[in-house]
Amino acid sequence: MFTEELRNKIDSYIEENREAVICFLEELVNLEGRHGEKEHLLKTAAFLKRNFDEIGLETALIEVGEANAPIVTGVLNKDAAEKEIVFTGHYDTVFAAGSAGEKPFHIKDGKAYGPGVCDMKGGIAIAFFTVKALKAFGFEEAPVRLFFVGDEEVNHQGGNAIEKIRAYTKDILAAFNMENRYESGQLCIGRKGCYEFLLKVHGIASHPGHAYDEGRNAIEEMSHKVIALQAVTPKDKDRDYSVSVNTIKGGTVTNGIPAYCEATIDVRVKSFAALETCESLMRKVCEKPYIEGTKTELIRTDDMIPFETTEGVKAAYNVVKMVNDQIGGTVSGSIVVGGSSDAAYMAAAGAKVVCQCGVSGAYTHNEKEYAVVASLYEAIRLFICTVYQYQLFK
Repeated sequence: MFTEELRNKIDSYIEENREAVICFLEELVNLEGRHGEKEHLLKTAAFLKRNFDEIGLETALIEVGEANAPIVTGVLNKDAAEKEIVFTGHYDTVFAAGSAGEKPFHIKDGKAYGPGVCDMKGGIAIAFFTVKALKAFGFEEAPVRLFFVGDEEVNHQGGNAIEKIRAYTKDILAAFNMENRYESGQLCIGRKGCYEFLLKVHGIASHPGHAYDEGRNAIEEMSHKVIALQAVTPKDKDRDYSVSVNTIKGGTVTNGIPAYCEATIDVRVKSFAALETCESLMRKVCEKPYIEGTKTELIRTDDMIPFETTEGVKAAYNVVKMVNDQIGGTVSGSIVVGGSSDAAYMAAAGAKVVCQCGVSGAYTHNEKEYAVVASLYEAIRLFICTVYQYQLFK
C-alpha cells in the first residue's frame, strides 16, 4: 500500500508539472521525423538527451547504424544493488517532416493532436516525468532507465537496435513499453508477429498470337497461388495466423505472355509455433505447380517476432493492475493485439514486460491521430506508484 505522504507528494508533483508536461510534449511532437530523415531525428534525440541530462540521469546516445537514428538512454541510480526497471519506446514516427505543417501540435477539447502524439511521444512524456518525479522524491532503491530507439517504425532495418534492445532488457526487474493505450484502457500482454514474404513465379515468355501454346503464363500461375495462399488463413476470427497477399505485379507488355510475376505477402502470427505451421502450409502451396513448366519461390524478406504472453509477462501485468486498482486508476484489463512492437524482443529475451503503457488515444499512423491529455497525468501517477512497488517484480 502507499502512504498518505507519498500520495500527497504525487498529487502535488502532478499539479506543479501539468503545464511542463504539455510543453515537453509540444516540443517533442513538433520535432518531426521518420526513418530516412536522420537529420530531423537527430534533433529529437538531442532534445531527449538534453532533458535527461537536466534531471541528473547518466545519459548516452547509442549508435545502431549509419542510416539509423541512435538510441537515447538515461539511467537513474545506476549503481543501486537491484536490477533495472526500464521504460522503453521509440521517438520516430511514420510521418514525413513538414507533412502536417509548421508546429502542428495543438490541443482541442481535452485531446492533443500532432504527428506521433499518440504513437508514441505521449508515452515518452509519461516515462520522462515519472523518472523526474522519482529523482525529485529521492527514490534510490533500484536503477530506473529510459531507453528510446529511433527506428522502430521500420523494424530497425539497416541497424542493430534489436540486439541492443535484447542486451539492455535480458536481465532486468521489469520493462514498460510506452506504446499508446486504447481509450478502453487495456494494457497489452501479447502482440501478433508480422512477417513479410516475397512470392516469385517464373514462367516462359512467348507471343500470344503465333506461339500461345509455347508460353507459360506467370500471372495465371500466380492467380492460382494467391487463391490457395489466402485459403491458408483459418476461418475463425480468433485465428493463430493469417496470410494476406497485398501487392502484385507482372508482365511487361500487353502483347506478350509474361515470364515473371511477383507478389508481397503479410503474415501475422500469435506465436512462433503458429509461424512454423503457417509457413509450412504456405510452402506446400508454392511447391505445387498449377501450370506445368512454371517455378515458384517463396522468400521471407522481413520479420517482427510475436510478443508472446509468457508467465513473466503475466506476472508483470498483474503487478501493474494491482497497483492501478489500489490507486483507483483507469487500467481496465489486458489485451492481445494484432500490431507489432519492440516488446516482442524484450519478452523473447526473458524480460517481464508490459506493453501499451503510454497515453490513451486513437487514429495512430493517421493525420487524425490524437492523445487524451488527462491520461498523461493518470499514467504518470500509475508508474510512479508501480516503481515504488519494485520488489513485487522479483
